[in-house]
Amino acid sequence: MADARYYIVGDHDVWMIKFEDGEYGPYASRDEAVVFAIDAAQRLGTQGECAHVCVVDDDGRFRSKWTYDRDPHLRRSTL
Repeated sequence: MADARYYIVGDHDVWMIKFEDGEYGPYASRDEAVVFAIDAAQRLGTQGECAHVCVVDDDGRFRSKWTYDRDPHLRRSTL
């Protein structure tokens, strides 16, 4: 089973969540989008999937912001 990944991307003052083939939002801030993505990723995690929330940084690279791993000892956040 592949890991689920939620990508938080912004364009000016609009932030979106990209997941699989969908795009969700807009959100007024990056933090608001992250909260919604973590909530969705957490729900997937409770169903046994490994889920990640990634945020684009100022250099245009994606950084892991939050992970829900199958192993409860590996669940972590960089919030």
